[in-house]
Amino acid sequence: MHRSAMAGTRRRAGAATLLAATLLLAPAGAGAAKYAGSFMEDGGGARALGMGGAFTAVADDPSAAFWNPAGLSGLDGCGLLVMHAEQFGDLVDRDYAAYARPVDWSLLGGTEAGFALSAIRLGVDDIQLTSHLEDQLDTDDDGTVSDAELAGLFNLRDQFRYVSDSELALFASYAERHGPWQLGGTVKFVRQSVAGYSSLGLGADLGALRRGVWRGLDLGLKLQDITTTFLAWSGPGDYAGTTEVITPAIVPAAAYRIPLERWRAELTVAASAESRFDNRGDADQYASGAFSANVHTGAELALDRRVFLRGGFSGGWGTEEMTAGAGFRLAAMTVDYAYAGDTLGNDEETHRISITAHF
Repeated sequence: MHRSAMAGTRRRAGAATLLAATLLLAPAGAGAAKYAGSFMEDGGGARALGMGGAFTAVADDPSAAFWNPAGLSGLDGCGLLVMHAEQFGDLVDRDYAAYARPVDWSLLGGTEAGFALSAIRLGVDDIQLTSHLEDQLDTDDDGTVSDAELAGLFNLRDQFRYVSDSELALFASYAERHGPWQLGGTVKFVRQSVAGYSSLGLGADLGALRRGVWRGLDLGLKLQDITTTFLAWSGPGDYAGTTEVITPAIVPAAAYRIPLERWRAELTVAASAESRFDNRGDADQYASGAFSANVHTGAELALDRRVFLRGGFSGGWGTEEMTAGAGFRLAAMTVDYAYAGDTLGNDEETHRISITAHF
């Protein structure tokens, strides 16, 4: 099993199955581990997706457990958010759940403390496994499958084997207020499995929020995988004992809230920059040397706190990076829908629905 195969499958999470088969035969490379754990990158909640993922400085619902745990401080009450999304028909299933609540105790001497438990699960079925065909494809017996030899893969499609990929992350988050600052952190446990191989990892995120810096301006910061999250793989063959690394990311963010009292409405505009230093190059929106970043922008118009309209851009400025969404609140229940464009270029958009219960 090649490392780039597993990283590529996780990164694209169910793009065409023949593409997955090609990745399973690609030569291993050190850069593959850059995308370890990428199934978590879209976070959770249709509201955040509809705003282009620019949620780090907003973070005022249960999904703050992912986007910025500092937002769990000062919650109005308990909340339970559940989300389900499907892509590529029913090939890829993605689920997210978060339970958040305020507490009347404090671990670090602050005020307005809150905690959350949350989980992300992604499942990919019917991945075509082709690593056992390497000897047949290597027609010149040089030990490497060239691009020209890989073209013969289609003729061996009746010998493909099918496997499933399951990826799970569990989060425990806590936050409290210290003066004007909201500070929080998350401990996360990661488990991935595919084709008889599995990995385990443990990591941590830190977050900070400063609301009302100037008028309606809020500033946020998330330090993601601050400890560097190591994934240790086990299974048969040479791949057992391999480790992958989820490298740290720095996500500075800002949000500005504009009250529209005449229409009993409020407009929130937000932006964040998911920044890394692991030589991702052209895979990210902006890159210079080892540094790269994906910029997220979004807006939400709340009408009487009952009807919500959203839009944004996630990691680009084209129509394929455009996001949109809407939501409505009825009594103690909020239903949100989000759409994301065809970022992989395979005629498959993302549709996400989440329901939040407030109690």
